[in-house]
Amino acid sequence: MNTKYSQYKEADFLTDDYFVESVLFPTQETETFWQMLIEGSKIDENEFIAAYATVKQLHKSCPEVPADRIDAIWDRLSQTNKKHRFIARRNRWFRYAAVACGLVGVLSFMFVTLQLHFNSQRALPLADNREENIVFPKQATNQIQLISGKETINLDGTEANVEYNSQGQLIVNRQSIVIPRGTEKASEDVEYSQLRVPYGKRAFLKLSDGTSLWINSGSTIVYPTVFDAAKREITVDGEVFAEVSHENDRPFVINTGEIEIQVYGTSFNVSAYKDIDETTVVLVDGFVGVKAKDGKVTCMKPNQLFSRTSRGSSLRELNDVADYISWRDGRYIYHNEPIENILLQLSRYYNVTMILPASVSGITCSGKLELKEDLNRLLNGLSEITRMSFASKGDEYRIQFD
Repeated sequence: MNTKYSQYKEADFLTDDYFVESVLFPTQETETFWQMLIEGSKIDENEFIAAYATVKQLHKSCPEVPADRIDAIWDRLSQTNKKHRFIARRNRWFRYAAVACGLVGVLSFMFVTLQLHFNSQRALPLADNREENIVFPKQATNQIQLISGKETINLDGTEANVEYNSQGQLIVNRQSIVIPRGTEKASEDVEYSQLRVPYGKRAFLKLSDGTSLWINSGSTIVYPTVFDAAKREITVDGEVFAEVSHENDRPFVINTGEIEIQVYGTSFNVSAYKDIDETTVVLVDGFVGVKAKDGKVTCMKPNQLFSRTSRGSSLRELNDVADYISWRDGRYIYHNEPIENILLQLSRYYNVTMILPASVSGITCSGKLELKEDLNRLLNGLSEITRMSFASKGDEYRIQFD
């Protein structure tokens, strides 16, 4: 096996017998090997992905690859040390590569980046609704809404920036907004607002104390325009990443309905969607205490994940918290994640309906998924390298696992 991969270009990978065999007949060992090289920046990821895509295109006889290029690559491959073995396998690519994809069941999204360039969608006819389906429905609301008292402000666009200064004055997308205050309330009463971020949208919210919240799709935040003198408290339904301003004499509390998070000046991620039987807290730095409904308090340290389900609570160490906050930058990072969970996240992120078979696919995925691409291209990439097919009609996607 050639170990000088740091200097490899696409053509070099294509003439390397170990690389080609890794693509066509992947094993856990080969997947781990290439993943470690990429994560350690030991090879040029773009050149690696380009070569990977070319080999995958060849075995599918993709018309986008010119015939003369196919012949030239095969000429190079035939000169490797395993010449006869690869030539013998040439006519068996369809059969063996399909079997390999079916058995491995582990999707590496570093490959998806290039696979997204392929636009050939597997044919899967749209069928009538069946009883045995899992449906991730599209949301009817398609605008970010800021609700303060009786006033509702609809915000256009995919993202919104909402900020309050220390006096509670509002700035939306860098423009000052004046919201009339009700005269029936005493001046000392705390006024609450809501920021509703539907599927397909994201938002940034800066509170009057300087706390910053990055808000993911399908989330609602309830918060006071100006915090009172004793305590800072907000309610979260959905997912946010928070950077909380530290104040010794005024704690910051986040309620989700299932847990109460007491914050002491820190940054962390909380995911608490009401339609999912799991609430998680991932601590990046600082210190937080998580109080469950039963009154038990769990103290968290950095690089820990707290999980609460109907079956109980747990706390575990993490190798890299960046995997859980990468959604802020438009990407998801997965480690052996069931593909059903990934499709749910895509349904929220793009605000589409996805219909899946009720039976568990058994497909788990590892790697990086860029979310700034068109959804059809993302799903095409998944279909190319795992046992998944899909068909779409408008904003409805039907998924099938082969």
